[in-house]
Amino acid sequence: MNKFPKENIFKVPEDYFESLPDIILDKRKQRIKNYYISGIAAAAVLLVGFLILAINFSSMEETDLQAEINNDVEYYIATGIWDDEEILLLAEHPNDLLDLIAEEEWSRQEWDEEEFYDNEMWY
Repeated sequence: MNKFPKENIFKVPEDYFESLPDIILDKRKQRIKNYYISGIAAAAVLLVGFLILAINFSSMEETDLQAEINNDVEYYIATGIWDDEEILLLAEHPNDLLDLIAEEEWSRQEWDEEEFYDNEMWY
């Protein structure tokens, strides 16, 4: 230890304290500038994301809600989950539904007019 000099090795650089406020303010300005740039970049990313979503939503086909419901109801009927009585209970106007079903069934029938006329009873 005796080999080392006993003088003060910690010296302050010349004009350090005079230039210190300018150095601190420059660093602060640089940080503020970086915050603004990162904020603008984040806003640009969000704007691009919203535009992409808007384009995707506008390009999607509009689905017909009633057609989807009809498909679901037909599936439930075909699989036996719902029976005739449950379907009529779900309808707002069950008589109209029964009329529609009867009309569809009778419209599919092929009538032989001669046979119908011969079998009809005249009173």
